[in-house]
Amino acid sequence: MRGIRHVILPLLTALLISAPVHAQDSKKPSKPQTRQTQFISQAVFKDLEKAQQAIDAKDYAAAITALDVVKARGDKLNDYERATLFNLYAAVYYNQDDTPKAIASYIEVLKTPNLPEGLRDSTLFALAQMYFVSEDYPKAIQVLNQWFKTVPEPSADAYVLLAQAHYQLEDFKKAETALIDALKLARQKQQAPKENWLALLRAVYYELGDYAKAAKVLEILVAQYPSESYVLQLSGMYGLMGEQKKQLATLHAGYLGGLVTSKGDLLNLARLYLVEDVPYPAVQLLTKAFKDQAIEPDAETLQLYAQALSLAQEREAQIPVLKRLAELTGEARHYAFLGQAHAEAGNWDAAIDAFQQALKGKDLDDPAGIRMQLGTAQFNAGRLSEARRTFIAASESDQHGEIASNWIKFVGAEIERKRVLEQDPATGPQAAPVADDPADVESDNESAAQPAEIEQATPVTEGRAAETAHA
Repeated sequence: MRGIRHVILPLLTALLISAPVHAQDSKKPSKPQTRQTQFISQAVFKDLEKAQQAIDAKDYAAAITALDVVKARGDKLNDYERATLFNLYAAVYYNQDDTPKAIASYIEVLKTPNLPEGLRDSTLFALAQMYFVSEDYPKAIQVLNQWFKTVPEPSADAYVLLAQAHYQLEDFKKAETALIDALKLARQKQQAPKENWLALLRAVYYELGDYAKAAKVLEILVAQYPSESYVLQLSGMYGLMGEQKKQLATLHAGYLGGLVTSKGDLLNLARLYLVEDVPYPAVQLLTKAFKDQAIEPDAETLQLYAQALSLAQEREAQIPVLKRLAELTGEARHYAFLGQAHAEAGNWDAAIDAFQQALKGKDLDDPAGIRMQLGTAQFNAGRLSEARRTFIAASESDQHGEIASNWIKFVGAEIERKRVLEQDPATGPQAAPVADDPADVESDNESAAQPAEIEQATPVTEGRAAETAHA
């Protein structure tokens, strides 16, 4: 059975409670109009009344006993008495959740000659409901179609029940037709469509792959019956349609309305902000979520938070987040991100410490790349000898060897220039050897400048933005 039962059962309950065929809806059995003048005799009436009182008291065993007394009269019962008897049997079995016996009792009612039209119609509808509850959907549809032929003004709820039966049989086009009939009828009577009708129609369009119509129905549901579920469904539907801006707008509106609250949905919204290049709302969302403890700080959430801070140009604020992330995971890439953030802020000594931790970290997949960034930080910190040794180690890499060799020459020339200056300060910079710098970059060790053709540390903003887009 398909998962739509949570949509169906509330409607079924309402229909069953309101159906006039159940004797518990009135204290005494009533006399429907008949084609022939019939009545319930005094003796039979008393026994049926006992059964009715037992049903009202939920003493179903006593009700069956009272009904069996009437049933024992056999051929002495007229048609109306017999129909009323089995109608009460059906009521008892329905309340006992004995659907097969309830069905059998309704069939006995329908076998009665000269059955009043009102009782016939209500019994057919109740029988269709029982077939539906027992998951015999073809019979439910068959009886409902028979019922539609006999009643002058079918209710919208009846068309919805027919749609539900077709949905369970995966006949989605017929389900759509029945639901449209229900909505037209409701509109004619100036009745608002019920929530579960629209929810079923959304499910039908989803199964048919008509996401545009499903989204239209969800827009009505969000407007008339706002809930977190419908907001998330509508946002997801826009995502399936490739309309990310509408997906973000829907989630954003739901968040502002307090309808997006779970950890997963908050993180999805934060990622959408970043993908659509609006990082500041992501920063605000994550900051509040951490404060409210709606999101726990872990590797996933801290990395996302650091990405948002970086893209929002909150470079100083991202450093403690990256430090906590690196200490939490011990991964080389997270220490590298921390080193890059320190480098962007000009904190060269802190950057050096972070890159050195990255070389000791877990899952180190490009040690030469980390050494290139470490050497750059050491150079800008004025630690030229350390930088030269680092670039020499990196030069053994096929990927970074050529650029590392350029750095070795450049740093070596800078070391020599400083040595000459220290030996004879009076000669000034003009007397010092000039490094072969293809970028003609100033080589003053106080400057953070680097040759343009020498590989730079990958900015943390780029690395994390790429991860965000991938997420």
